[in-house]
Amino acid sequence: MTILTHPERPLGVATVSGSWSANTIVLTGMLGQVTIQPDTETTMYDFSLTDDENVLVYERTDITGDLMEELNVPIHGIYTMAISNSTRDESFTVVLNVRTS
Repeated sequence: MTILTHPERPLGVATVSGSWSANTIVLTGMLGQVTIQPDTETTMYDFSLTDDENVLVYERTDITGDLMEELNVPIHGIYTMAISNSTRDESFTVVLNVRTS
C-alpha cells in the first residue's frame, strides 16, 4: 500500500473574506484522512471536497480549530477543496492522505 499525501508538502493557504478554494491533482485511490489546521484554535469554518461534476464527496461544517478525520472514501479525478464561512482571514494547513494501492 502506498500513501499519497496531497499536496506532497502541507499546503499553507489563506482565507480571504472567510473563504478559499483550490483544485487537487488527479487523485485515485481511497481518501484515508483529511487534516486541516488553522493558525488559531478558536477559528470556526466549514470544509468541503467536491468532484469535477460538482458532486459533494465530503463536507464538515461548524468546525472549530483543527480537524483530523479518518475516512475510507473511494476517489478518482480532480477535486475542489474549499474552506468557507471562516470567522477569521488567516492561514490554514490542508492535507489529504490517499491510499493508492
